[in-house]
Amino acid sequence: MKKLQSNFAKLIDILNDGNYHDGTTIGDTLNITRSAVWKTIKKLQSYGIKVDSIKGKGYSLLEPLTLLKKKIIKQGISHENIHIDVFETIESTNDYLKQIPQSQHVTICIAEQQTQGKGRLSRSWYSPFGQNIYLSCRYPFQKDVSELAGLSLVVSLAIVKTLENYSLPNAILVKWPNDIIYDNKKISGNLIEIQAESNGICHAMIGIGININMIEDENNAISQSWTSLRKIMACYIDRNQLCISLIDHLITYLEQFAESGLSSFIHAWNATDCLVNKEISLKSGNRKIVGKAMGINTIGHLILQLKDGTQQTFSSGDATIVK
Repeated sequence: MKKLQSNFAKLIDILNDGNYHDGTTIGDTLNITRSAVWKTIKKLQSYGIKVDSIKGKGYSLLEPLTLLKKKIIKQGISHENIHIDVFETIESTNDYLKQIPQSQHVTICIAEQQTQGKGRLSRSWYSPFGQNIYLSCRYPFQKDVSELAGLSLVVSLAIVKTLENYSLPNAILVKWPNDIIYDNKKISGNLIEIQAESNGICHAMIGIGININMIEDENNAISQSWTSLRKIMACYIDRNQLCISLIDHLITYLEQFAESGLSSFIHAWNATDCLVNKEISLKSGNRKIVGKAMGINTIGHLILQLKDGTQQTFSSGDATIVK
């Protein structure tokens, strides 16, 4: 776990103009030695960031790289009493929030890189440095754990609302229970973990991953078809502005969910549901069930109409559309 170092961030700001900068000039600007500049360049490269080096000219970034800036994000969000931590690298943003002392304030943790990022069903979440959004929110609910069914659906809708700011050519859809889909490819997912207390309060750790500026999966670490905002829009995206929008929408949706539960979101879910009325195969535990998706019920469970016309509901599972 490592907080962002100021010289590291300042060096990236210098190189981010696309020009070449020699080690001596960078060192003078940052008040560090040429050796320290070289070490910082090596650190950047160890994160997979492509730095070009030409003798006599200096260093240049081959791709744009704008780091997350806590001050910009904090000033940009409209909600108050939000604590924000930004890390250069961390094992998992969700795990960090599970370990810190409990608070009645909302706490946000964002990282440039996760080394042990995770998705649903203990799958790993590919988290390359400085490319995407890896954000977790710790939110206190005055509710019993049983009343939080459907929370991942509400989080999915907050992500959709955030991405709709970018006026993409096609619709952004939700795929039960926690995937965001664009052109049949995954662009985002979320993971909810709950810490319950005996006095009717529980804390939800809400982990969100959104593919923003990633244009290749160099290690073939992603097992399903995916896309990113940059791939769709063919331009580099400022993640700071997206974080601001995401945090604001997320907290607004969580406040509404705390007040009125899932019922007030059913219509929005139905309008963006990519499975509804499709024949799907659902893997739930050791079972594999094929049927027609009929949307969700009032607690966010998937309704499946089977071949014999009967309906069953499922609280979890992996759904794929039968081609």
